[in-house]
Amino acid sequence: MPTLTQTLAVNFPRARVWPLLGDVEQVITCMPGASLTKPREDDRIFGQMRVKLGPIAATFTGEGTLTMDAATRTGVIHGQGTDPKNNSRAKADVTFAVLEEGQGTRIDLTVDFTLTGVLAQFSRGAIVQEIANRLTAEFARNLEAKLAATAPVTAEAVTAPVTEAPPTPKELNAGNLLWAMLKDWLRGLFGNRGLQGNHSRPR
Repeated sequence: MPTLTQTLAVNFPRARVWPLLGDVEQVITCMPGASLTKPREDDRIFGQMRVKLGPIAATFTGEGTLTMDAATRTGVIHGQGTDPKNNSRAKADVTFAVLEEGQGTRIDLTVDFTLTGVLAQFSRGAIVQEIANRLTAEFARNLEAKLAATAPVTAEAVTAPVTEAPPTPKELNAGNLLWAMLKDWLRGLFGNRGLQGNHSRPR
């Protein structure tokens, strides 16, 4: 079962971040491709995740559980879903800790997951790690925008423009993420060669 570790940071105090993480209806909108299929029942969550990679499109529908410990500011998510069309199945166990860091908040994540079917080839190696890095960064940006949009109104904020959370894409387009990875790799490759080419030859 592959394991990923991720860290994200937001510029809001933990006292603001922790309650929002327990609001599934709000948090789900921060995750690209994710949506609820019906209202939450106690700690049970029902949702789906839409993923597209080139010609391959998958919609994983399933359910999971969310438990949160207010005393330790930690939580656990267990989830699984299937896509009958592609005969694919996904399962994940996520543990997270919400920590104070200066005036902001750091969230440490550990994800154990299993992916079978046509997308299984992307569940190992550097590809899935880079996709996770970019997905986590986008989630952090959306979460921060959501916190800003729901900030308490103050006298100074009355005339300030309202910051809205970015719209959630209809699906997680892994193809776009892979293309961005390739461009970054090429930029680094040719950038390094350019620097080497500028070095003067020894006399």
